[in-house]
Amino acid sequence: MGTSLKDKAERKAYWFILPSIICMLIVHFIPIIWGVYISFLDLDIYTLAQWTSAPFVGLGNFIRIFSGKVAVGQKFMRSVYTVIVYGLITIPVGYVIGLLVALLLNRNFVGRTFVRGIILLPYITPDSVAYNVWRFIFQARIGLVNKYLLQLGLIKEPLIWLVGKRALTAVIIASIWKGWPFACLILLAGLQGIPPELYEAARIDGASPWQQFTHVTFPLLLPVTKTLLVLNVIWNFHAFNQFYILLGGSPGDAHVPSTFIMQEAFSNLHYGLGSAMSVVLMVIVLIMTVIALRIKRGASHEF
Repeated sequence: MGTSLKDKAERKAYWFILPSIICMLIVHFIPIIWGVYISFLDLDIYTLAQWTSAPFVGLGNFIRIFSGKVAVGQKFMRSVYTVIVYGLITIPVGYVIGLLVALLLNRNFVGRTFVRGIILLPYITPDSVAYNVWRFIFQARIGLVNKYLLQLGLIKEPLIWLVGKRALTAVIIASIWKGWPFACLILLAGLQGIPPELYEAARIDGASPWQQFTHVTFPLLLPVTKTLLVLNVIWNFHAFNQFYILLGGSPGDAHVPSTFIMQEAFSNLHYGLGSAMSVVLMVIVLIMTVIALRIKRGASHEF
């Protein structure tokens, strides 16, 4: 009798999750399969009307995007290089700022709860709002950055920030401002999980504040740090909003894979190439996700 009731409960549970499974198929898995299929076709504006008879090119699209002899391959590899540089700067800087602020907020002072809420404002501000504000700040003639740089005598004439070689710098600054509160929030949660008795024992042993940080705080924050850094690597590798909002649909040398895929597929109408690049990006992010899960599993064991 008990087994029968258990079977009924399990069947009922399957019926409850069936709508979610159907939605996942429609929203995620079918489009992924469709995108992989398109990546093997020479599908563009000329063959879109009869896509079922579009030429099958096999790995031709993938060979083109990894070839340095064709323009699309050079630009795609350049976009990968750009997003790596972007991540190598924004992730460490955002982590250091977040850690310093988290250490301050972990202390007892008047108004601590209010300050904790205030620092989250950059992170919870919608991307469309935050990056449009930064776009105004970096304007060449009326932007605040050039205004203060001119007042301080650091430059003699307004700089162009959102086009050319300084575009990536502008995106990096805006992204660090937008992202460090998340690192602060996660690290603050990790700090609050460290037993106070460890610091008391370290002080009794004569440890300085720096020694307490290096031998107690930082080692116990490593599990949280590992997970945070890997998640940031995943998010930064498919960065899109900050580049598109700040620089527009054609950021030139500041293309990252997501913006270049959008331009190639929906502006240049090379759907096969765009799908091939999307598949490559998906595989990279999938590998990062597997690494993140393994690190998270290891971190949970450490706790």
